[in-house]
Amino acid sequence: MMKRIHLLPALVLLSGFLQAGEAEWTGTCKVHFSGESTLHDFEGTVATEPFTVSVSDMTEPSRATATSRVVVKAASMNTDNEKRDVEMHKCMDVTTHPEIVVEVDHLAVADTKPAADGPVPRPTVVPFKMTLMGKTHELTGRVSDWSYSDEGVSFTVSFPVSLKAAGIKPPSVLGVVKVKDEILVKASLSLKRK
Repeated sequence: MMKRIHLLPALVLLSGFLQAGEAEWTGTCKVHFSGESTLHDFEGTVATEPFTVSVSDMTEPSRATATSRVVVKAASMNTDNEKRDVEMHKCMDVTTHPEIVVEVDHLAVADTKPAADGPVPRPTVVPFKMTLMGKTHELTGRVSDWSYSDEGVSFTVSFPVSLKAAGIKPPSVLGVVKVKDEILVKASLSLKRK
C-alpha cells in the first residue's frame, strides 16, 4: 500500500554505490496485509504500480536524500475471497479513493537510523507519509530482510495501520463479528539502478 518510495537512496548510499550527482532506481513492491476478527483472521496481497526512487547529493553521504512516490490501486487488494473483497472495497470506498499512496520526500540517511552490524550499514526504520481514503498519515516502518548486491537492494518494511484512524469501518455481522482495529502491512521492495 504505497506510492512512490524515496527511501532507497539512503540504502543505496550505504551500500557502497556512491557516485557523483544523482541516481535513479526503479522499484517493485508486493504488499501483504493481515488482520484479525472475532470470527476468523484474514490476509491478502496487492502489488504496487512500478515506481522510481531518486537519490540526490550522493557526493556527500551525510547529505544524501531519497525521494519516491509509490501507488497502490485499492481495488486490486485481494484476499482470495470474493465476498470479503467486495465488502473490503466497499468499506474502503475504492471508487472515491482509488489509490493508496506512500511518499518519502528527501529522506536523509540519518532518518533511517542505520545499524552497522554487517559489511555495510543497513537502515532499521523508514519514516513515510501514507494517504489512505483521503487522509494523510505519518508512519514509520521497521526494516527487515535487508539484502544488497551490485545489481540492487531488497528489503521489507513492516508497519501497522489503524482502521479507525484511516476512517475505515468494516462491516459487523449482527454486532457479533468485529475486525480488530490494527492491520499489519508488510511491503517487500526490490530496487534496481536505472
